[in-house]
Amino acid sequence: MPNQNQPRFCLWTICFVILGGYESLALSTSKCRLRISYSSAVQISSRGPSILHSTNPLYYQETCEEPVPKQPSVVANRRITAQSPTDSTQAASISLPVINYICTNQALLLLFASSAAIAVSFFSNNPFEISSLHWNGAQDFHSLFDWQPSFSRVVTGLFASIPVIATGRFIETSDNRDASRVNFATTNMVISLFGRRKSALEPTASASLQVMVLSALIAVSSGISEEIIFRGYIPTAIFAMTNSLSSALFGQAVLYASGHLSKDAEPGENMLNWSQQLFNGLWYASVYQMSGGDILPCIISHVLYDMHTLCQTWTEVNDQMDYTQKSSKNRMEEEEQTAVQRVQRGTGITLNPETVDFARHFFYAFDNDHAGNLSLSDCQRAVSYAFMNDSTAPDSNVVRDLFEQAKEQRYANGNWEPSDRLDFSEFLHLLVALRSNSRQFSR
Repeated sequence: MPNQNQPRFCLWTICFVILGGYESLALSTSKCRLRISYSSAVQISSRGPSILHSTNPLYYQETCEEPVPKQPSVVANRRITAQSPTDSTQAASISLPVINYICTNQALLLLFASSAAIAVSFFSNNPFEISSLHWNGAQDFHSLFDWQPSFSRVVTGLFASIPVIATGRFIETSDNRDASRVNFATTNMVISLFGRRKSALEPTASASLQVMVLSALIAVSSGISEEIIFRGYIPTAIFAMTNSLSSALFGQAVLYASGHLSKDAEPGENMLNWSQQLFNGLWYASVYQMSGGDILPCIISHVLYDMHTLCQTWTEVNDQMDYTQKSSKNRMEEEEQTAVQRVQRGTGITLNPETVDFARHFFYAFDNDHAGNLSLSDCQRAVSYAFMNDSTAPDSNVVRDLFEQAKEQRYANGNWEPSDRLDFSEFLHLLVALRSNSRQFSR
């Protein structure tokens, strides 16, 4: 148990583990994000009609000269094009180098932190075993490296994963603009790591079992490394210095949340992500305390949360991609073509077939219910993505007003069918109106 005879442990652990190890974690996370972003980026000329879109396509890599991995389109490919077998293999491949980078980095970070703690013990007047470090304020505790499973420990970990998964799911289903940005980043990361799902159209793509195994590998490496460091070494050091459980609990959570910030993200996105990870850090630490100083339930909970995020995101993204590809290939009905022409006359903008095809891909990409039309939440998410890189973006209230105006216009055109969703032509009118007047709106 930490005590006042361990001041050197406190000082050196904070210096080496918190400052050094944490900085390494932040740097490695940034590098990984940059590598993933590069693999999924496209040339400016391949971004689709700018009248509808202002940002790089979501988890999509169109045919280009750059020798980087390519991903099929969900939102922004301008036309369906045939790919050679080589292109198909590249588009469907799993990014093993990045996965290896993530797992290796987590192992090295844990090795670095453990080595720092061992070095402090070696030079300390009161040597200690790092496995005996704990901060639950009691004599009874489990070793940091006691991972022998038991029914109670496994069940505790299973139940402990429910709140963090529920919180993550709440953010995933939110149409809040900052939440949408967080979800886009997660989606882009997952599809860049694992690629497309194997199907009749993608016979060389990733198998579900393969993705589950690799997700487990990433989740286990991250869960073990981050829990031992952030729920083991760091709070033990803070507790030994302050003799305060609350300081240790909140201190490790703040550091843990700060490790998930990105200099490339918008302030609102960073704040939401920081808040979510702060909650996760506080919850994992509470589980550690409630389980009597046992790190294993924290590891199990963390692993399950990461696996759920990776596997569910990959499954949902591929479901949406399959639906988008299938729906966008269907020819527009005559009534729909007439409605699109009416939109062009009403806005004074001429949309060529290429732009209309692009817009249909975009439309179906955000039809989460696969209903053939968009709800208000779907429209909010679509607008968030379409204006992601703009200096100013339409306020959500503006989008809501245009959504209601589109329904009123439907009745004015003699269509009395009650519906709280917009069809393609109505959504196209909304998107063109926002794009044409984007400078008049602010966040």
